[in-house]
Amino acid sequence: MALSDILEKIGKETRERIDQLEKEHKEKIDQLEKEYKEKQKEIDEQIHKKVEENTKKIIAKAENLAEIERKNQLLKAKRGILEEALEQAVQELSKLENYEEVITNMLKKTELKSENTVVVPARGKEEETKSAIKNSGQNYFLSEKSANIKGGFILKTDKIEIDNSFETIIKEQLREDLEIKLHKLLF
Repeated sequence: MALSDILEKIGKETRERIDQLEKEHKEKIDQLEKEYKEKQKEIDEQIHKKVEENTKKIIAKAENLAEIERKNQLLKAKRGILEEALEQAVQELSKLENYEEVITNMLKKTELKSENTVVVPARGKEEETKSAIKNSGQNYFLSEKSANIKGGFILKTDKIEIDNSFETIIKEQLREDLEIKLHKLLF
């Protein structure tokens, strides 16, 4: 064999080997790209699934917060309406034409048997309260000072003080019962 034939044979074998290596390399790249695409698709699906789950959680939390806020707003409105109604009731009671009769009845129902029971009248209602004490048949004395209340009176002895002001009776004692009834109606 001539040197040129040997060189040609080596060149041919080298090209075949290079072609084979290039083919194997291309197949390996194609295989890696296929595996990468499959893994990327799997990762994308996992991310999409997590995003969807988190979105559902966020929406549920937002709906829950919105419901709580709605109830809070309703409760606030209810309290405002109740406060306004109670204040109006106190105002109406203090302006009654038969105010003296109401106070007389309230005094008749008191059961303080102390010798020094003093009745502190509402400011501006001193005369009506004085007359009510007389009409009630109770052995009470009218205080020289009046209280800063809209109506009713305060009973005082040496040991106790009983607040029978309209504000206390209406706004404190009746409020709880009214709130419970209103709560049952609204919720």
